Amino acid sequence: MDSITAAWVNDYLDLYNYARSIGDSEWEKEIIASLKNKNLLAEYRRNMILRDLWKSYDMINRQLLEVFAELRSSAESNREETLQDRWFQLKLERIHVARKILSYQ
Repeated sequence: MDSITAAWVNDYLDLYNYARSIGDSEWEKEIIASLKNKNLLAEYRRNMILRDLWKSYDMINRQLLEVFAELRSSAESNREETLQDRWFQLKLERIHVARKILSYQ
C-alpha cells in the first residue's frame, strides 16, 4: 500500500471511529461503503498525484522566471552560458511534468 492510499484509508478509518463514537450508524455504513469503493480511492489517488504534479510545474515556472531575470541582467558571458544551460534543463523538466499531467487527465 503506497503512502497516498494509506493516508486515505487512515482518514476514513478516523472518520469511522468518530461516527461510531457518536453513534451515527448511517454514517458508519457510508464510510464502510466508501472504503470498499475502489473507484473513489482511484479518483483520490489521481487527484493527489495531479496536485503534486501541478505544484512541480509551478515551481519550475518560478525557477524559469528567476533564471530569465538573471539572464537579462548578466553581463558575464561565462555566467550567461551556465544560465542558458539551466534554462534549457528547466524547460525539459517542465515538458516532462506537463506530459505526466496530460496522462492523468
